[in-house]
This record gives sequence, C-alpha cells and structure tokens, in this order.
Amino acid sequence: MAHYYINERIVLSGCLIINNKKEILLLYRTDHKHYETPGGKVRLDECDNPNELTLEDLAKTAQRELYEELGKDIKIEEFYYFDKVEFTIPGGRLAIANKFLVKLKGVPKVNEPEIFSKFDYLPIEHLEDYPLSPDLKLLVSKLKEYVKPH
Repeated sequence: MAHYYINERIVLSGCLIINNKKEILLLYRTDHKHYETPGGKVRLDECDNPNELTLEDLAKTAQRELYEELGKDIKIEEFYYFDKVEFTIPGGRLAIANKFLVKLKGVPKVNEPEIFSKFDYLPIEHLEDYPLSPDLKLLVSKLKEYVKPH
C-alpha cells in the first residue's frame, strides 16, 4: 500500500479527542512505550488527487484510523483541524502529523490490542508527566492554551 509523502516526510493524520474535563484520550502503544493519539498514515488511494493533498484527504484518514483503533461504536460529534507538526518517528523516519480536534459520543475500546495495550483519558494540564509520542510532545503547549478558560 502506497502512502503520501511531502519532501520525504511521511504524512500522518490523527485525532485529539478532548472531553469536558479537559482530558485527552490517548492510546498506549506497547512497542514504543508511549501514549499517542489515534491516527496513522495517509494512503495515496484515499486522496482525491494524489498530486495535491487536501484537508478532506487528511480528515478521511483521521476518521478511518479513529474507527480502526477505537471501534465502530463511537460517533464523531465535532471535528475541526487543529495543527500540524514535523517530527521524527521512533526508528528515525521523518514525518508530518496533522491533528484534528474531536468530540466523541459513545464508548471507545482498544480495537487493535496487538498494537495498543490500553487507552486513558489524561489531564492536558499534566501531559508532560506521561511518556508521549514525539509529535504529541510538540503539541502540549498549544493544547494547554486551547483548554485554558478564556
């Protein structure tokens, strides 16, 4: 299966699932020993035009990965583009992670137990106390700003 690359960086798309308690749902990835957002690689066959990546293409990937990793018994209530970060995946590959803010309805479950051992709702205010994926570490300060009372 072919994936989308920009300047030799693999393109990823995922979800920042935040609840009303200012907590974020994260999956614990056993092989990397860190928490990460539901998400994954953008497939070329998901793109309307393989020469031009669109927000809709990124949204399709984020939603597909959300259901693959957390089950079909959940529903998306809100879905907005949040940000992107460039980082290095454990193992050395360069990547660009696009993130969408998501509000869910329903009960998620670990749908890929061979990859993820559990999920937790972690307080955004204390995210740096947990082992986080490299892309998520880059978003912590912006997430804290997002959940601050305005």
